[in-house]
Amino acid sequence: MPNYKHSDVKDGQGLFLVVNLKEQLLPGTFEHMLNEIINTKIDLKEFDLNYRNDHAGASAIPPEALLKLILYGYRNGHISSRSLDWLNQNNITAKALTGDMQIHWTTIAKFVSGNSEKIKMIFVEVLMYCHELELVGGEDFAVDGLRLPSNASLEMSGTKEQLEKKAEVYKRMAEKHLSKHRQKDESGEIDEKTQERFEERQKELKRKIAKIETFVKTMECKAGYNGQEVKSNVTDNDSATIYSPKSGTIQGYIGQAVSDAKNQIIIGAQVIGAANEAEHLGSMLEIVEKNIKSACGEEAWEDKEKTIRGDGIYFSEENLKDCEERGIEAVIPDSQERKRYNEEGQKMYEAADFIHHEKENELECPQGKRLEYKGESALSGKEGEIFQADAKDCRQCPDRSRCTRSKKPPEKQTQGKRVIITESNKPGSHCQKMRKKMESEEYKEKYAQRMGMIEPVFANIGYCKGLNRFTLRGEEKVNGQWQLYCIVHNLGKCLNALNEKAKCA
Repeated sequence: MPNYKHSDVKDGQGLFLVVNLKEQLLPGTFEHMLNEIINTKIDLKEFDLNYRNDHAGASAIPPEALLKLILYGYRNGHISSRSLDWLNQNNITAKALTGDMQIHWTTIAKFVSGNSEKIKMIFVEVLMYCHELELVGGEDFAVDGLRLPSNASLEMSGTKEQLEKKAEVYKRMAEKHLSKHRQKDESGEIDEKTQERFEERQKELKRKIAKIETFVKTMECKAGYNGQEVKSNVTDNDSATIYSPKSGTIQGYIGQAVSDAKNQIIIGAQVIGAANEAEHLGSMLEIVEKNIKSACGEEAWEDKEKTIRGDGIYFSEENLKDCEERGIEAVIPDSQERKRYNEEGQKMYEAADFIHHEKENELECPQGKRLEYKGESALSGKEGEIFQADAKDCRQCPDRSRCTRSKKPPEKQTQGKRVIITESNKPGSHCQKMRKKMESEEYKEKYAQRMGMIEPVFANIGYCKGLNRFTLRGEEKVNGQWQLYCIVHNLGKCLNALNEKAKCA
């Protein structure tokens, strides 16, 4: 037989090599740019306040090493602290970024969870670098939210009454489980493994009961958008029960972001522990204004005409008024836009089509019939005045199909048309003006640009970077993690710009 040379690779034999860590960071790569930016562009002096080991105590891991590892790991799909620890031990590029420091996963976890405010400052400094590369337009923006589960149990959610009932259910389960175990014990069916499983189950049920009862004693009921009590969560009460089109009902947060139209740079980001991000548009605009002024200068905000695009969830009188007061043109369609037309394609009558006669406090419909005032009521948490027509007038109306979607024959109609007048549907309201604007081709075209401005941002963070859940608890801590992912997105845009410049040089 031929005599071949033996290779130690099959035996799993390792090699002892001299590695130049600096040479592992190749120009034109993300890790090379990340290393240069953190070393030369980011001021990390604020992190020095975390340490008190000048004269005593062990040496600390430098914040730049931690930040490089986390951002590099997030870019490559490593979400958890343990996964980042593994990356630092097994990936030569990660070792090069950290200077081959042995960083325990608990140190990584404490850094992410304990530096939310400082991470916001890093976000702005990265935004300043984006401005240096001329990546920020500062004129056209789009806003939206990414709904993600958090490190919280959906099972432990409920109103105060629901949680109290849940504790009682667990108590009954524990009693039933104990009763069955006693019966088996009397018949001699219990072995060592069965006893262990019984004890573990009892311990788990008692833990849940104690946790719920302790929480309920001190909980403050949370009010929702319409004033009614919404579900609290025993595990993480800052999170919310949210509906996600992709995952159904989840317990988590909404990662909200505002993207700049020029290069899809994220110029504002925050997480929201609420089922609906619409009521937080004002705070997002405040963050955007502050960030642009800090990163790009006062004139970058004051001297430009600005436009914000959002989907129908942000359509409200308060949001549109807020945009106008800030000098930002809103392009936000009514979420009920598709319901404004009947099956024949005719526009349905709206509250603004009814004339209000203040003296008689009556409404006049487009066919000249009167609607009588019936008092006040609430619609989606908004107070409004109710007016109702006579059923006889509605049965004889030639324009019935534009006033009601009811399939009943006219002769079976027992109630006349009801109209609720609120602040948002009055003639001259901000919502009514926006509805008129969105009927024009100009504003339809403006709104059509929204998807290309914001959806690729979430596709990059959620799909390409692998962020499918938040690993922390508490809004402040989760906000820090969300900001770090937004920083990774913006740095990716910087890398593209630098590589393009290198090609042209």
